[in-house]
Amino acid sequence: DFEAVRVGEPKEKKLTLKNIGKYPVKYGFNMKKKSTREIFTIEPSEGVLAPEEVKDIVVRFESKKEFKMKTSQSTSDIKLTILEGGSAEKFSEIPINFNVNSVFSKYTIVPLRNINFGPMQYGEQKELTFEIKNNGLFPFNFAI
Repeated sequence: DFEAVRVGEPKEKKLTLKNIGKYPVKYGFNMKKKSTREIFTIEPSEGVLAPEEVKDIVVRFESKKEFKMKTSQSTSDIKLTILEGGSAEKFSEIPINFNVNSVFSKYTIVPLRNINFGPMQYGEQKELTFEIKNNGLFPFNFAI
């Protein structure tokens, strides 16, 4: 579950694999769609697990545009394939579900165009205000 992510900022999650069997197994992550491969990277994407070995896998998400998706067992494009160590026979294929919402910062400025002080005499002071409102999911900095 990646939850909300800023567009252009990477976010990583850890996935742990453990071989609870008596023999070594090979594993590999597959992504069929090019669009999935462009936004997700998995390291290491394949390897061998000895009996009782535990390995941490890093799943990294980074999008260059707004993107929202929540997958299920039947819709996930990321699959973990487990192969028997000696024979390389496919033992299991497990869909990896994910939930991600990649968004830009959103804000409004009021008044929309400019602040008009109207005609003023030299030395006269006048105070007007404007409002900057954060409509997005993340805090942001601004400078005037």
